[in-house]
Amino acid sequence: MQRWFSLVALGILLVGWPSSFAAQPPDISGAWAHLQVTSSLTNAPVLGTINLKTITTLRLEVTQKGTDLSIVFEPCAVESESSSPFFKVIFPEAFVKYMGIDTKPARLEAVGNEWRLFQPRYTIVRGVRLQDPERDPLPTDPNDPRIFDQDKDGKPGMTIRVSVLGIIEGEIYIIQRDWNSLRSTVLTPTIIDGLIEWGSEQVVLGASNPLLAGQSENTPDPKPENSYFRTTRISANTDCAQILKERDKLFAR
Repeated sequence: MQRWFSLVALGILLVGWPSSFAAQPPDISGAWAHLQVTSSLTNAPVLGTINLKTITTLRLEVTQKGTDLSIVFEPCAVESESSSPFFKVIFPEAFVKYMGIDTKPARLEAVGNEWRLFQPRYTIVRGVRLQDPERDPLPTDPNDPRIFDQDKDGKPGMTIRVSVLGIIEGEIYIIQRDWNSLRSTVLTPTIIDGLIEWGSEQVVLGASNPLLAGQSENTPDPKPENSYFRTTRISANTDCAQILKERDKLFAR
């Protein structure tokens, strides 16, 4: 028995671990097209609770040192899909332009015989500057000096457009605190897909239509599989315009 064990150990030293698992982390550095879909239950004016999907298309640039990653997230577009044909949320071009480019830490983790990407919880606030972005309450007074016109449209905070029943329409001026955490379920040299944990707080500072000025609740869909991401490797010279043009092909699964 001892001789058999020694031969097995020697075989491992000479041959290495089974080919199904690479002992060294894969190289995922470079450019990627990235789609995030977050599903929520939203209290819409007049209509009540509906399901709303926010679809964010981004360009990523990944820098890697061993298992440590630094990921630059550049937004390309933000859209929404509603379970009700009578409720629409539109993110103006200025909203996307001034969202900002964020750099988030992440890492590769060995799970069983696979490598997984994990991006820990990361918080972003928009339209307001907080000393402690994680814990400070969002201000509710539009004249609070911490609130600023992030999208440069002359209104406080960030501006979105909302339509209810095709009759109640207008702009809403908001500040937000969003957080998310990404964990992959699929990781190959060309594809990284997985699930998103997330949360969001929002304060309505005002609206062009008084019927839209009320505060609304927005909670994550309780089904984890309804909030997910898809990531596809792209060439270094592929920009946001090209990603949006080829989006259906890039994120087809």
